Amino acid sequence: MQDKQFLSPNDIASELSVSASTVLRLIHEQRLPAIRVSERIYRIPVAAFEKYKAGKLESPSPASLSPEVSKRPWIGAGEPLPEAAGTAEAVARVRSA
Repeated sequence: MQDKQFLSPNDIASELSVSASTVLRLIHEQRLPAIRVSERIYRIPVAAFEKYKAGKLESPSPASLSPEVSKRPWIGAGEPLPEAAGTAEAVARVRSA
């Protein structure tokens, strides 16, 4: 585990001998810091997991916890998508055919 920078919930679940659902619950309760890669994929920094195991992470106050998963933006959200060269011409050809 030393050569990785990020761990999956399954990696942490096997390390702690709990289910992946329990790890996801810790993430959603903001007790275990994680990065949301997509709607269903989370990655936990190794440094954050080491602090969690050592008991050095502060638990958030109950008032700061939200009942639902916080809406974090996806990586790259809001960035313009590259436009393929000749896309407009290709669409025009298909429509005229």
